[in-house]
Amino acid sequence: MRFRIICFLLAIGSSSFGQKIRFNSSIGTSFISWHEQQMTVDFGAQISYQKPTKNRKYFIALRSLGNVAASTTDRGKYTTFIETPVQSQPLLESEMLKSSMRGGEAEAGVVWNTHPSKKNIHFTPVISFFSRSIARRISSSKAEYLEEEKYRLHGLSAGIGMVIPGKTSLGLQAQVIQPFYAETSLFGQFIGVPVQTLSQEKPLNYRAKVQVTRGNFGLAIHVDVVNLGAATNPNSKSIRASQAVIPSSLFTYFF
Repeated sequence: MRFRIICFLLAIGSSSFGQKIRFNSSIGTSFISWHEQQMTVDFGAQISYQKPTKNRKYFIALRSLGNVAASTTDRGKYTTFIETPVQSQPLLESEMLKSSMRGGEAEAGVVWNTHPSKKNIHFTPVISFFSRSIARRISSSKAEYLEEEKYRLHGLSAGIGMVIPGKTSLGLQAQVIQPFYAETSLFGQFIGVPVQTLSQEKPLNYRAKVQVTRGNFGLAIHVDVVNLGAATNPNSKSIRASQAVIPSSLFTYFF
């Protein structure tokens, strides 16, 4: 009898736990338009927590971007991280260079006005901590690794969303991301050891998102505008400010 009571209590606890916590995973693609243009394969996951009686939802989301194939680097626009690289076999001006890009992001925050019983169109404010990394690696046509620049941005994000409920629901969201910490790391054969420097500028980043959800399936399309501030270091060349535009599509399954 005691065993049955314990099983009954565990069943109630697991049911309540399942109502509060939801997990989803995603797979999709992105098209990074930065110094070069490149397609990536993306993987994402998100876990959210919301009490059935509350009107706010907490979430943690992760996403990684990995390149599918390298892109040709324009030698006319490319310079090395230091002015006089020392190599046993100097890089020829005619030698083709390739770039490969990758990135990732993490976000943790809270969304308001998310009560499950809402049946009318409603707005959902969101605020979160946001972290992003994006890297560009350069290799020669001989598959020889030369150098790499990597950016890390950490900041606060605020935005507003709109949800149109229904059997097939539609969600719209716009966010502004203000970095409070931005760092550039330079790696490579020309440098010898990683060189790190803080970015001199921390411009705003932007994201717009549209998501269609039906049952346990969802399709999201979003566009990120990543503004990377200028950075200087006496041990390497100055890195000028640049912008990466990243449209993405993600297919999601909600467990």
